[in-house]
Amino acid sequence: MDELRLRSRTVSEIVDAAFALYRRDSGQYILIMAVATIPQLVSRLVFRTDDVLSAVSILVGFITAITSAFTYTVGAAAVMKLGSEVYLGEPADLGDTVRSVIPRVFALLWAGLMKAILYAIGLLAFFVGAFYVAARFFAVGASIILENKDVGEAFTRSSELSSGRKRHILNTLLLVGIIYLLLSFCVTLVAGITRSTVIAIILSTVFQIVASPIIGLTDMLLYYDCRIRGEGFDIERMTASMDAGRVSPGAPPAAI
Repeated sequence: MDELRLRSRTVSEIVDAAFALYRRDSGQYILIMAVATIPQLVSRLVFRTDDVLSAVSILVGFITAITSAFTYTVGAAAVMKLGSEVYLGEPADLGDTVRSVIPRVFALLWAGLMKAILYAIGLLAFFVGAFYVAARFFAVGASIILENKDVGEAFTRSSELSSGRKRHILNTLLLVGIIYLLLSFCVTLVAGITRSTVIAIILSTVFQIVASPIIGLTDMLLYYDCRIRGEGFDIERMTASMDAGRVSPGAPPAAI
C-alpha cells in the first residue's frame, strides 16, 4: 500500500495513514480493544445507578477498576505494537503482539501517572502548559512499547524526538483529537435520543472500542515521522533491508 510507505508526512497525511492502517486490519484492532474494554463495560453497567454502595460493591468496583486499567493498557499497547509491525512490513501476529507488550504494562501505567501529574501542572498555566506537555512527551508510550525504554528513558527520548517539532506534533494530536471528539459527540446525541442509561453505556463503549485504535495508530505514526525527520529512520531501514538482501559468501545464489 503506497499510502503506508515509510516516509515523512504532513499533519493530514499522518492521520490519513492511521485510517489506512486501521482499515487494513480493523478486525484485529477491534478485537483487541473489545477484550480490553470488557471489565470497563461490566463496571459501568453494574454501577450505573446512584444508589448508596455497600462495602462489598465498593471493593468489587475497585478491583474492576484496577483490572480495567491493566487490560485497557495492554489493549492500547497491542494496537500500537501491531500497527508498528504492519507499517514496517514485519511479521505481525496478534497473540505474539499481546504477549510482548504485557511486560511493559506497569511501566506504561507509571508513565501515564507521571504524565497526568504534568498535565495537571500544565493546566494551571492557563492551559498552555498542558499543550506543551502533550507535544513534548507525545512519544513516551511509543518509546516504552517500541524501543523497550524504561520510564525515565522514555521521557528523555520523547523530549529528544519533539525538539523543534512541537507545532507539528501538536497539530497532529489536535486534528485526530477533534475528529474523535466530533464522532463521540454524534454517538452521544444518538444515545441521548434513546433515553436509556444502559443503551447509552453500550453505545459509548462500542464507539470507544471501534474508534480508539485510531488514536494509538496516529501516535505510532507520529513517533516514526519524528524519527524519520530527525534521524533518517527511513534511510536506516532501507539500508538495513539492502544489507539483508545481499548474498553472504558461500551462500547459494538467490532464485530469480
